[in-house]
Amino acid sequence: MSTRSSSELTHQEVNFSAEDEVVLVVPNFSLQQVHLLGGTYGPFRPQIQAAVPLWFATILKKQGKCCIIPPMWLNVNALRTVIETERVDAVFQGLPFHYIELAAELCKHARDDMIDWSRLYDLVDTIRSVRHVKIQSGLRGLNADALKGVKLRHLSAIEVNVLRPFMSSVVDHFLNCFK
Repeated sequence: MSTRSSSELTHQEVNFSAEDEVVLVVPNFSLQQVHLLGGTYGPFRPQIQAAVPLWFATILKKQGKCCIIPPMWLNVNALRTVIETERVDAVFQGLPFHYIELAAELCKHARDDMIDWSRLYDLVDTIRSVRHVKIQSGLRGLNADALKGVKLRHLSAIEVNVLRPFMSSVVDHFLNCFK
């Protein structure tokens, strides 16, 4: 029997929800629109970019039918800038909600479409670590004023998922104090 709460998602569930994020592909085939349950994609023409969900891009890539274009934020210079800013600024930098999962999937399945994929993976992991430390220090600094509200802008899906059970238990404990 599972001990997790009903509001807590597993790592696999967070990854699954990330697969709907849209990425750009450059197909090497021609095909009219494809009508699927999740939407209509295409038309596909060789060497002309098309926007598709990550799950569809991964399937096409595995079949050798496309190249995946890494998102603009997934490059060494942009990630280094994010790391530097995260370290000195109390505010979380705006990254895609599923930046961790997107980077991991692209580094896994589209290595040949990325420049220095292992460095990119390491930089994203560094961002995740820096933000984790920032979250921990922010939680340690909570006081009575936090009851008015805590602003948590630009958190990622995984970060929210990690915080959710803790924040829920804090609220439950707080409410129990007034019973």
